Amino acid sequence: MGSAYSKLRLLLSGLLAFMLMSTVTPLGAQSISGIADALTSNTGLSTTKALAQEIQDNSQLMKNLEELCDDFGARMTGSESLLRSQDWAMKKLISYGAVNVHKEAYDIGKPWIRGRASARLLNANQATLDVAQQAWTQGSKGKIKADVAILDAKNLDDFIKLAPSLKGKIVLVLNEPNLQARLGKDTKADLERLKNAIIDAKFSAVLRVSEKADSLQDMFGSLGSRYTSNVGIITSDHANLLQRLMKRGITPRLEMEFTGGFGKDNVNAYNVVADFPGSDLSQEMLIVGAHIDSWDLASGATDNGAGVVVAMEVLRSMHALNLKPKRSLRVVLFSGEEQGLWGSRAYRVAHQDELKNVQAMLNHDAGAGRIVGFPDMKVDAWFDALSKAFVPVKEIGELDIQYGISRGSDQASFFEAGVPAFSAIQTPMNYFTHTQHSPLDNIDRVSEANLVYNAKIMSALAWSLLNAERIPHLEVKSAK
Repeated sequence: MGSAYSKLRLLLSGLLAFMLMSTVTPLGAQSISGIADALTSNTGLSTTKALAQEIQDNSQLMKNLEELCDDFGARMTGSESLLRSQDWAMKKLISYGAVNVHKEAYDIGKPWIRGRASARLLNANQATLDVAQQAWTQGSKGKIKADVAILDAKNLDDFIKLAPSLKGKIVLVLNEPNLQARLGKDTKADLERLKNAIIDAKFSAVLRVSEKADSLQDMFGSLGSRYTSNVGIITSDHANLLQRLMKRGITPRLEMEFTGGFGKDNVNAYNVVADFPGSDLSQEMLIVGAHIDSWDLASGATDNGAGVVVAMEVLRSMHALNLKPKRSLRVVLFSGEEQGLWGSRAYRVAHQDELKNVQAMLNHDAGAGRIVGFPDMKVDAWFDALSKAFVPVKEIGELDIQYGISRGSDQASFFEAGVPAFSAIQTPMNYFTHTQHSPLDNIDRVSEANLVYNAKIMSALAWSLLNAERIPHLEVKSAK
């Protein structure tokens, strides 16, 4: 039923788009110098084409991405490199005409600092394994020497039965309970049972397997991780090596060491906030967001430097054309996204009273592929609003509306509070299989043409929503 309903809505939105387009006079061919007069009427299509032309001619996208990635590198939440990159972003936004540019602090506790990680086989071929310490876990306090055993537990009961037999082992995790999938169950009680089982098991260490293709390393982690110390991530090829040995009756024995850990003192992390004032409805705002933090195996170009420079370009292009939207535009560069949306949730709490004034939140955080659409979050009124807002954007490119809910990035923090929140759907370009969180996440994996196209789409959609009818919010319990 959901699929058929979605198709019916798309058909109706297409008819609406045709009717609206037939009543609008396009801008037509003209030089950029003649656009100012056309903009005085603030007609959607003429402004859309002007924004596209400004970005095409004067884009700062690749220049900014090079500076962000090559000058500051990886930007782990709580790190000095992230702080320096945020200061850089603030100076850029001020130069682009933003006002009220500032950082907003939130406490993250003790920062995590990467150290050295090593692992080698003491038997068989004595290979050195490609291992990285899982972020936000404590180091090993010396070398660990132990046999490897496999953890293959598809549910909590299996885990509790199997865990005692793995005491003192280096545990290679192939499957473990997914408690979030236990819909309708007492997840809190399950989490407590799992926590106690892990404490009782006393594993020597835990090895997780990278989810990236082609033997690429992976990274993840946050406070509250299931395993809190002696945790490594190995590539799929080396996980396969360990399993092959065991299938032939050879128990792999490893020597491992992790020297990463936590700083001594609590620190703050920050979100960067910058405004472009509106006119008639300046107390209302559209938020364009992206997270500026990254993992530290590379310089975070696709995740999420690309989103950062696109968000900045939206503001720059509007200022360059001296546009006056009805609502204010706010660009927010969040931190802490990689640790579980820390920054956007902190923003939501700090700005709880003004969330009612947010027209919508647009998020860019799915790599460097072209934007092809947005999800409607399964809200009929939001589908209708996007359908209308997409009409002028068609001058730049076609966008689909996907019937679905997207989570996993900063738009979720706003959606949970009932705010219309949409994250761009992009062509994959090997993002999930290769670049995201991996050593390949560098500027060589970014296409300038895609950046320019995405900035055009985001600017056009932002302009449309800044001047559109009010989008209704959902009624939810107060989110904190």
